[in-house]
Amino acid sequence: MTTEHDHTPYLDQLHDDPHSFWKSRIRACRWMIVKTICLGALAAGLGVLGQGWLEKAAPIFPFISQNYGIWQSAYLLSLILVFLLWAAAMRQKAGLLQNSKQGLKTQQRIDEQNARIEERRRANRERREQVRQEREEHTIYFKATGRSKKFEY
Repeated sequence: MTTEHDHTPYLDQLHDDPHSFWKSRIRACRWMIVKTICLGALAAGLGVLGQGWLEKAAPIFPFISQNYGIWQSAYLLSLILVFLLWAAAMRQKAGLLQNSKQGLKTQQRIDEQNARIEERRRANRERREQVRQEREEHTIYFKATGRSKKFEY
């Protein structure tokens, strides 16, 4: 039995203003980058500590001291794997930040273009209104000065 999740409450929370949406997304991306950097620094610190702990544990546990080279290689390989995952996450977060900045710039260009179009429409309406008023003045003047249609004696 599958139940579909209703996303309406989340969608209702989205900003009506695209600028505030993009700005909040940029802030969120920057915060994610800071958190990812902090987690990477924490992982690097634990990686260095873990190497020391592995060296100190070798004489205590015989299965580590017998195969210390394999354990050290596996630990180094796991550190490299964690670093690659961290680098991929950083690249993803940076790409998301770049995408958000590009979205904000695009929205600004769209708003500028819409403003120019609206300005042209407003100018055209004003010009048409002015031409209409001039025609009305001309027709009123023509009617006032025109000849009468009544038979004159």
